[in-house]
Amino acid sequence: MAFVHFYIFLISFSLTYSCDVFVGIRCTCYDSNEIRCTMSKFAPLVFSSTSVSTTRKFHAIDLKIETDEEIELGNNYFLILNQLLPDVAKKSVSMTFRFQNFESFHARAGSFANLFQGITSTTKRLTIELHPVKAKTITFDQNAFDNLHVNELSMYADSLSSPFESIFNNTNITHLNIEGAIVAHEPSLLRDFTGHIQSLKITRMIDSVNSEEFPPFPVQSYTIEAHKMRTLDTLSFANYTQLTGLNIIQPDVSITPKILDGLERVSNLKSISFDAERIADGALKHVKHIQTLILGSYLKILDVESLNSLKDLQQLDVRYVQFSTLQGTTSCSLADFINRRRMLGLTVYLPDDNPDCDCILVFLNNMVDDGSQLVKCQSTNNDRCLFSSCPIVSEYFTRKQKEDLEDQQKLNTPSVITPSSPAIVPFEPPSVDFNDNAIPEYPDEKIDEDERTTTTQSPIEGMLYDDTDFLTKPVDHQPVTVTSLLFDPEETHNEFSTPLMKRIHPDSKQYQSSKYLTVSWIPFAIIASCLCLTLVISIISYIIYHKRRIATFKLVPQTAPII
Repeated sequence: MAFVHFYIFLISFSLTYSCDVFVGIRCTCYDSNEIRCTMSKFAPLVFSSTSVSTTRKFHAIDLKIETDEEIELGNNYFLILNQLLPDVAKKSVSMTFRFQNFESFHARAGSFANLFQGITSTTKRLTIELHPVKAKTITFDQNAFDNLHVNELSMYADSLSSPFESIFNNTNITHLNIEGAIVAHEPSLLRDFTGHIQSLKITRMIDSVNSEEFPPFPVQSYTIEAHKMRTLDTLSFANYTQLTGLNIIQPDVSITPKILDGLERVSNLKSISFDAERIADGALKHVKHIQTLILGSYLKILDVESLNSLKDLQQLDVRYVQFSTLQGTTSCSLADFINRRRMLGLTVYLPDDNPDCDCILVFLNNMVDDGSQLVKCQSTNNDRCLFSSCPIVSEYFTRKQKEDLEDQQKLNTPSVITPSSPAIVPFEPPSVDFNDNAIPEYPDEKIDEDERTTTTQSPIEGMLYDDTDFLTKPVDHQPVTVTSLLFDPEETHNEFSTPLMKRIHPDSKQYQSSKYLTVSWIPFAIIASCLCLTLVISIISYIIYHKRRIATFKLVPQTAPII
């Protein structure tokens, strides 16, 4: 075992090596085109004289700055990192900056400007993690991300002192994720805001969810994710036309109709996620217009009647639901809903794993997905699923067992071989070659070489006479082959031989010769029948003639003699 660990260590060591890139910064390069550097003391980024930046390019850059000092980033501080990226990348490129244990953080205008500039890639990602010693010590100046064009920007911080419109002005971001931070909103800056942010997701742990904690930022799509929520002021979001998603994760209260009352007024709300223990009766009736519903692992009780009210539902994500822990009839009702709505075009995302071989999950996997769990769990839960408390599951497995038994019986039933009747081949006239005087050839005639037993030739060696009886030149004839009409009983004595053939030749193999002349009994039977019929007719004719002769004969009456 120790040898295996040592071997793995050698392999991992061969995939990583220390590389000299920056002055005063320790870096590690990976064969997977990734570089990770750690800065113990904040300083400007300067390439070393023996830097690998001129000979090698990386797809992922991870820079960790761990210091107890004050961090102040100047204009284009990270611009030098663009030289480590390939000009054209077939896969995604990413940069990750981790700031830890600092006293304060100040990013001046243009600190993260022009990152990924001149880089062509399908996906560009930028991740910034801020973990200060004290709270509310993070400051971003206006246009800190000036001229930043990325597909995804993720920020992890406890607070952002500057307004949203000031930090992300003049940016082009497809997906912006801000987690943990309190983001301020300044309506007076909207007039000069030139940022283009397609979707924004703000994640916070908060007691009360309202418009003050989640202001209406200038984005196209807005998703609010609240952890440990207790109250939800739905009326404050009535005018949020950009609010398209709401995620309620592990709330301290149940999801009741009172909590969700008013969400029907948020007309553009398309997606909602619940990771709560209980979704009470009628709660989902206030979100009838949503198209995507996501259920989490904390779910225990769900009102399926209100689930049926989601007429516009197009996607249902239950990948994180623990079906084995659902209480009451929740799991069965949810399975029945999925089975019915999938026929109407509902897209369902099921859990990837089913270690306990839950019968309902096996049923759904076979109905909606690829059915791989049915084969995996068939030997362990077949009887248990037959007697499942969920009617649709027990009926399905009962029907499945019956179909399997019928298929097994069909496989075990031996097939009956019925000899086919010989095909009647119509007679075709022989094809004669008039040019070469060859013998006729029969296209359908198949004669083996060993059956050509007798070869005869004309007594007159090809001597032909014309009309004046003069001898002409001899003509060579091809040998005429006579095929024997005898058949070999050994060849016919096989599994397809008729009983008559086996009776006529019972011990053909004990004779030295294997050639016999077979005489048919049918002509003799016909002759005997004719003779018998002739005899019967003769007897009948004789009897008729004899009776007629006796009937026409009359005795002469005797009279006394005349004396």
